[in-house]
Amino acid sequence: MVPMELRLTGAAAEAVRDRAREAGVSDHLLRIAVVAGGCNGLSYDLYLVPEALPDDAVVESCGVRVAVDTASARLLEGTLVDLRGRSFVFQNPRARKSCSCGASFEV
Repeated sequence: MVPMELRLTGAAAEAVRDRAREAGVSDHLLRIAVVAGGCNGLSYDLYLVPEALPDDAVVESCGVRVAVDTASARLLEGTLVDLRGRSFVFQNPRARKSCSCGASFEV
């Protein structure tokens, strides 16, 4: 497991809980991964999972457990996940360039 710092705002954490309730999921983690794509080359992929994988970094923020794979953890270190409308936005200190919607970035 890779130690890392990643935080959610209260609004983002509440949105995760709301989406879990809407999906009928009671025990879950939010998985955040960095994937190829988006207007700047990399984008964030978020989904609910029942458990973390053995090599995942797992952090808890505002009562939400977040799982991040090893490769993504290096790119997400120090990131703050917030909410804008119904969309998650990322304040990622590792990003050299981000799109205006906050959903994709370049390192």
